Amino acid sequence: MKKIWFFSILLAFLSTSLFAQRESDPRWLFTMGLNGTDMNRSLTPNTGDPVIKPAFTFGFARNIEIVPQMLGVHVGLRYSPRGYWSQEKFSEQVVYEIRDDARRATTITPRNRSWNALHYVDVPIDLVFQAGGERTKFYASAGGYVGLGVYGRNTLRYQSVGFVRDSTSSNLGIIPEQKNRIRRVDPFKEDLKRLDYGINLAVGIRRNYTVFGLTYSQGLANLSNVANSGSLHNRSFGLFINYYFDDAF
Repeated sequence: MKKIWFFSILLAFLSTSLFAQRESDPRWLFTMGLNGTDMNRSLTPNTGDPVIKPAFTFGFARNIEIVPQMLGVHVGLRYSPRGYWSQEKFSEQVVYEIRDDARRATTITPRNRSWNALHYVDVPIDLVFQAGGERTKFYASAGGYVGLGVYGRNTLRYQSVGFVRDSTSSNLGIIPEQKNRIRRVDPFKEDLKRLDYGINLAVGIRRNYTVFGLTYSQGLANLSNVANSGSLHNRSFGLFINYYFDDAF
């Protein structure tokens, strides 16, 4: 029993000595990143598969240390654009025109483009681990976020084919006309729920007070607000930079 007490006291003393040698990190972080975002399906029919959409994120976080410069928790506020871009080309269609009593064929290829921009304010909470030398460290974090959609805009550009009379023809023939049209809606008012939540993962290298790395975020909330339309989830991945600072507040 005496040996157990002795080793327990020795371990506590060594731990205290080790942690006492570590200086605390600054209390705040500025975060920003360049991400590619998409969703697992399209919101608007006939707009094709989702394509990566670029997005710029930024925010602040409070650094709460558990073990100085080794283990801590970041609680923050972040602006996070999400959404997707998509394009779909339909098969060629043959339409006919009547000109000078002659019937002629014209081939067209309709194409739809959809730009779905979603803007969120997130509250991320991440557990952070750091290991390495005094100036250069390995950095990793894992946690989750809760986000609220504050603004959304879905812009659909599509092509339609109509027929007009040709005034240059002696017979006033009927010819096909391909028109570009635009439709804009707020997806949060029609198709999407505003509340989102999911997981965050990041790895990188810390040099002094700056961290560079890769990040991945996967939404877990089903955002679809339309019955029997399946599930709909956000996700993003990209590069991030964190900068530690202090005495800002």
